[in-house]
Amino acid sequence: MKDYLNELDQQPEDIKTSTLLEMSDMSGEDVENFSDIWSKLESEIKVKILKRLTELAEYDVQLDFTSICKLCLSDPEPIVRKSALDGLWELQDRTFIQPLIEILRNDTDSAVKSAAAIALNSFAQMHQNGKLIERDSSKIFDALMQTIEKGQEENTVISRTVEAIGYFSGQQVEDTLTKFHRNKNSQLRQSAIFAMGRNAQPKWLDMILKDFNDANPAIRFEALNAAGLLGDESTVPQIIPFTKDTDTQIKLAAITSLGYIGGELAKREILTWIEDDDENVKDAAISALANIDFEQDPLGIRFNE
Repeated sequence: MKDYLNELDQQPEDIKTSTLLEMSDMSGEDVENFSDIWSKLESEIKVKILKRLTELAEYDVQLDFTSICKLCLSDPEPIVRKSALDGLWELQDRTFIQPLIEILRNDTDSAVKSAAAIALNSFAQMHQNGKLIERDSSKIFDALMQTIEKGQEENTVISRTVEAIGYFSGQQVEDTLTKFHRNKNSQLRQSAIFAMGRNAQPKWLDMILKDFNDANPAIRFEALNAAGLLGDESTVPQIIPFTKDTDTQIKLAAITSLGYIGGELAKREILTWIEDDDENVKDAAISALANIDFEQDPLGIRFNE
């Protein structure tokens, strides 16, 4: 490890992938040595390295750069703190819950606060799946609601916090999502719709279907995605026309939504796009079809009829 750290110290602008791979699963003395060298680097170089580490971890789930990201959460530069948080998007280590809450509440930079809210999404989803102890769930929920209700944060922070709230349930959540769905700010409305999809409550369906006709394509995009997450097969006939939309993003959202909902009608529509000339549309159709096939046969077993 010493050789790799020396290389980081001497040539930080041109770090090899092999060097970065050695930073996975660092602990103890290695972290301390890394910290000494890391503190001397320019912020731009730190960000470059953190972004590359995040890319590597997304490509190979066996890699773990959590210790490095944790070290960077207290960096004096906001751009470094945000880059570290971006690398914690699939975090499940509950020891991070309180630090993330403190960042959401007290950091001086809105981009960092937004990134902390996104990082808390992993734990909020664990709560929804019954994989988080009640004490932790309550701490996260309270922090998210306090951030929303104090009304002092920028819209980007509120948006990400509203999205995280979608993983929780109860009257307070329902009131919050309804309130922001009525908001005149498009970004906040989009986040409310996104959260409704995550919330997975049938009560949101009528509101979301009305948003299919909204003049703002960003609202229609979120509504189509949310409808897919709600998974009501009765909405398929209303989603299918959007697969022919002139806006490519709307088209992709419709195809993806059909893949989440499934059923024979959705599958037939998806199959019409499986050989499309647009690679993005083709890829979306292939992924959507894979989702349906998995739901129909998750173990990959074919039975003789």
